[in-house]
Amino acid sequence: MASTELSGQAGGDARRRGCLPAGLARATLRLYTAIWTITLAAAVAVRLAGPPAWREVRRLLRLALDAHSTPVPSAGHVLALAAHNIPIAAWPLLLGPIGLPARRPVRWAADALLIACVCANTLPVGVALGGYGGLLLPYVPQLPVEYAGLAVGYGSWLVERRRPLRRRERLQWGAITALLLICAAMIETFAVPHR
Repeated sequence: MASTELSGQAGGDARRRGCLPAGLARATLRLYTAIWTITLAAAVAVRLAGPPAWREVRRLLRLALDAHSTPVPSAGHVLALAAHNIPIAAWPLLLGPIGLPARRPVRWAADALLIACVCANTLPVGVALGGYGGLLLPYVPQLPVEYAGLAVGYGSWLVERRRPLRRRERLQWGAITALLLICAAMIETFAVPHR
């Protein structure tokens, strides 16, 4: 009997009152999958192109993959990374308050801008992964968490274009995005090889 009560009415109330905004999980999962698909497709394309492409990527990117070139871990570095990444991921939260979802042509333009930003933030990572291969992996341990922050921030637009987000929901989306990106900045600062 208790299990019926817990799975029935109480479960419905918890979902309605939930501490996470409605649509967060579905929108984030869709964007997270798209982000990784773009990244891995770029990496595979470069790897399949062979050593000449790898050399060209390395020549263009000139990444210094050694512990001596990595900044010394500090709280300031974490804050600088988070301050850089949060606006990149959270800007779609501003589209609803300025009234974009209500206008179809403008909404399509916002969709195109979002897709362009996803590509601008993921294609270079995929190209670098393809060009450097396993050498790059120790320097990007933050990527899964950073991509989750990007997916949450951009995922808010997938919900907003269908229904307006309430103020509380918008704050929750923003807080989750910021929290993920602060965690990613901590990982990027402390978990990469450094002297």
